Amino acid sequence: MLIFVYYCGVAMARLNRRQVKQFWQEFREFALKGNVIDLAIAVVVGGAFGRIVTSVVEDLIMPLINPLIPGGDWRELTIGSGIRIGKFLGSLLDFGVIALSLFILLKLILPLLPKKPPAPEQRECPYCLESVPLKATRCRACTSELPPL
Repeated sequence: MLIFVYYCGVAMARLNRRQVKQFWQEFREFALKGNVIDLAIAVVVGGAFGRIVTSVVEDLIMPLINPLIPGGDWRELTIGSGIRIGKFLGSLLDFGVIALSLFILLKLILPLLPKKPPAPEQRECPYCLESVPLKATRCRACTSELPPL
């Protein structure tokens, strides 16, 4: 990481003042785009959601299942000389709970979102204002050649 920062600094030192200013302006435009900010918020919320699900699995579900498993805590289960199969199975269970809860959430939210209008199948002739099919190259009413889309 330090090598990357060093080479970035060397590259910036070779630029003139106008190029550096343009670079930072482009970076600001990129960083403040709505999509980048939305993505950052989604990552933070997703991380928090993952911790909540892990807590639900570890603190609510597994205390009910642990008495049924001989040997105690299943997340400490190892195979051979240190292959932690319990931790892996715990991660799989966490993923399953997250995937199931997101699926249920999307099934509840998606019907409430507005639907996109269908793409138009007709366009208007610029000469006679007659409605013609979208792929037509000539107007059926005035026989004018239509401009390409």
